[in-house]
Amino acid sequence: MQLILTGCSYAGKTTLAVEISRWMIKEMGVPFVRWHNHFVAPRLDRHMIVEADPGSGALPGKRAEDLNSAEDEEQIMGLRPSVLEQLQRHNVWRHLHPDLFGPREDTLMIDFYYADAVYAPLYYGYGEPGAFSDRRRRAREWEHYLLVQAPEVALVLVEASPSAIRERMTAAPRPREVLKPQDVETALKGFRREYDESLVRRRFALDTTSASPLETMSEFLRRARPHLTEWDLLRMTAARRAQA
Repeated sequence: MQLILTGCSYAGKTTLAVEISRWMIKEMGVPFVRWHNHFVAPRLDRHMIVEADPGSGALPGKRAEDLNSAEDEEQIMGLRPSVLEQLQRHNVWRHLHPDLFGPREDTLMIDFYYADAVYAPLYYGYGEPGAFSDRRRRAREWEHYLLVQAPEVALVLVEASPSAIRERMTAAPRPREVLKPQDVETALKGFRREYDESLVRRRFALDTTSASPLETMSEFLRRARPHLTEWDLLRMTAARRAQA
């Protein structure tokens, strides 16, 4: 599966990603599902992994001691805007490498470069329209490369109302969350703008304002089925036969 989930913080992307992972483990027979979820500073090096057999130890990626510490993340946020911009630009280019998009690869992203297009001008001091670092312009440039590597990629915008976002922020505050309550409307409009302007045509939007995680997942599956790849369908067939 080749998929990007994007949207404002607290819209429900991570919750949906976990449900998608559980579905892939059951329906495709995969041992684990890995999401690239490290595009919003300061969290730039962590993957989200959901395992069929937790604790199996056969997972890709860095060892725990190699991950950025809280002190590392403080240093990241202390970088000059031009240096953070360069770091993020290299981070995006790394994830456009063709090795990530093989015909039998699951390439799953949360936010990718869309987050920088929204949050960089708001919080990081770069990315504004007309600048060298203009992230809206860069996003369209990156999409040209993305669609060469992954023509079957699907883009899903996850949204919620401003009041729902703020309620979730209050109920479950996250350490080092970049989004500020006063900027919720701006962020929601920014992610909707990036979705509307995206060159990715295999796409749809989900509203989680009043939907439960299971309801959102059910709607995702209904909307996503036309975008499943041949490899996805083959694995689903094989998994059904194995379970019969």
